[in-house]
Parts: sequence; C-alpha cells; structure tokens
Amino acid sequence: MPYYYPLKRLKDGSLRKRTVGGLQRLRKQLKDERFPSKKTSESLILGTWNLRNFDDDRFNYGPRLYESFYYIAEIISHFDVIGIQEICVDLWPLKRVMNILDKDYDYIVTDVTHSSIGGNQERLGFIYNKSKVTFTGIAGEIVLPPKLMISAVDANKRQFSRTPFGVDFQSGWFKFFFSTVHIYFGSNSPSSVKYKRRVEEIEAVAKYIAKEAKNSDSNHILVGDFNIKKSGSDGFNALEKNGFTVVTNNKGSNRDQTKFYDQISFRSKKNELAFVEPGREDRVIQFFNSIFREEDYETYKPIMKERIADKLKVANKKLEKATSKTAKKKFNAQIASLTAARKTNASLRAYYGKWRTFQASDHLPLWVEIKIDFSDKYLENLKIMD
Repeated sequence: MPYYYPLKRLKDGSLRKRTVGGLQRLRKQLKDERFPSKKTSESLILGTWNLRNFDDDRFNYGPRLYESFYYIAEIISHFDVIGIQEICVDLWPLKRVMNILDKDYDYIVTDVTHSSIGGNQERLGFIYNKSKVTFTGIAGEIVLPPKLMISAVDANKRQFSRTPFGVDFQSGWFKFFFSTVHIYFGSNSPSSVKYKRRVEEIEAVAKYIAKEAKNSDSNHILVGDFNIKKSGSDGFNALEKNGFTVVTNNKGSNRDQTKFYDQISFRSKKNELAFVEPGREDRVIQFFNSIFREEDYETYKPIMKERIADKLKVANKKLEKATSKTAKKKFNAQIASLTAARKTNASLRAYYGKWRTFQASDHLPLWVEIKIDFSDKYLENLKIMD
C-alpha cells in the first residue's frame, strides 16, 4: 500500500482533496474491473508500462504535478513486478515514486542509452516487491553478437537504439529472467527503412532470448514497448515465430486504445507457465477513466494557463540570449506553440488532451497474472519416484 501520510500534511486543501479523490477513483476502478488482488503464495502479477518521458520536461509539457506521482505510485503498487520504459537521466522522479510506495518495493535500472538513432537518453528498469520477488543478483543489458546485429538503416552493423535490459528474479517456485525493451519506432510505412529497422530489432531480441532460454533453467519473459500496431503485423509475428507465447489483449495500450505497442510474452519451460484467468482479453488499465479525465479539464485549466505563462517567460528570456540560428528557431517554435495553446478555450482544451499524457502517460499499463505455486505437482512427482 502506498504511503499516504504526507497528504495529511499538505497545506493546500484543494490539492489534497483533488489527489485523494483521484486515488479513490483509481482504487475503485481497479476493484470494479476485477484487477487481481495479491495472493502472496499462489500467483504473481507482472506487467509493463511506458511512463512517457519520466520526467525531464524535454517536450515542454511538464513537469509532473505533485498528485501525478501519487497516481503513478498507486498503479504500480498493484503489481508484484513491472517493467518500466522511458525513465530519464535524472532519477529523482523515480525515487519520488519509490518514496510513496511501500518500503518493500525496490528498483533496478540501466544507465542511459546514448545511441544516435532513437536512444533519447532513456533508461529501462524494473520495480518489484521484495516481499514477493527476489532479485537473484544477475542483471545485464543485451549486447547482440555480430550475426544478429541490425543493418536495416545502412550497411553498418548496429546494436539496438535502446539497449534491452534483463534481470533474473524468483517468486515462489517460479524462476524467471525478466527482460524489457523499448523498440525503435521509425515509421509506420512497411516499405520504409525505418520500419524495417523496427522489425529487425524485434526479431533480434526475440532470437537472442529464445537462444538463451534453451540453455537456462529459468522461464524467460519479454515485455515492453515494441511499437507494434496490431497483432499479425511483422513485429508481432517475429515474437511468435521465435517460440514466444504472446499474452492476448484485445484492447490497445495507447491512450485511445487503438494501437498495441506494449506486449507481454513468454518463452517458458515445459509445464511451468499457467495463467490465472487465461481467457481474459482486457489486460490494460485505462487510468484516464479515473484521473485527468475529460470532465476534469476545468479543474486543470488555471494550472495549465499558469504553467504556459511561466514557460513563455522562460522561452522569451532564452530567445533574447540565443546567438545561434538553431537556438533561435527552437525558442521561437516553443513560443509559437505555447501562444497558440492558450489562444482560445478550444485550443487549450486540445492542449489538455496531450498535457495530461505527460502527467500520467500516453501508454496504459499492461498486466498478466501467473501461477507460481507448483508444490502439489512437485509432491505428486515425488510419490511416483523409484
């Protein structure tokens, strides 16, 4: 359970009331949608979430509000272990979430990716409940051998734009090597080189992990933002043809649930993967039903106006000091965008649609619950031993 006590000490009563209301709606939504409750010895709730640009205000829509960290922590607290993408250079925002979470939670993340093609100085990582999940001490980034390196962009052999990350965990009887990715996006045109790079990255990580799984006594789980538009596409097929079981999800994981960018897939040992509710097809948390809702626009309208005004002041000052054409172009673009956003109520409402994704995310968490108690089967096998 997240640590709510600091809310009691908030001097801003309206902020406290708003935050508590959002948390209550989130909790009710998860209960109403039958999100699984934590069964300590029987099952494991794992997932993946791209936490959009967390949290360096690179795109000039942030930074996140005080309440946003509570909402993010509340969602994460319902998982036993979750892969996180788009953690930024500064780890303070992540540590702020960890301070809200129960003391039993911990995290492990990569260093930043400095790739010149789509790396964006991002980190990948995992947040896990230490009372349920044990980190075995093994962790590493995936470095491709020469024959699997990516060559779609040009003749050069390349590694991933963002290096995948894997960690060895155990929960109950279930041993699993948990890997997360943020695959290069590029283009949606199947004939483009950038699209081919995306598919090649998915194929490379799938082949690499499939090979590792053959020589491992752990089950392998691969999650993350694959930038897959839909099932049956080239990237999706790359997972299945390399022996991965892809978790069924009939509702998209982007903001308006039209794309299937986020995936959970398994390359498991024989008889060691069993889903709780295997027929369930809705495995996303549409948090915009509870927080930063369409009907909350009027609540956040003055906050957005104030922030836009502050950002305009900063951008104008930077423009005055800018000497290069590139810098001047950048700040002029920011000023034009911010000015247009606050021009009319309609433009500010449109701005709200995007602004809120930098408070929560433009991706929705994807989850699955699996069984981890194999004691009955183990005892049965002991009985038939010679």
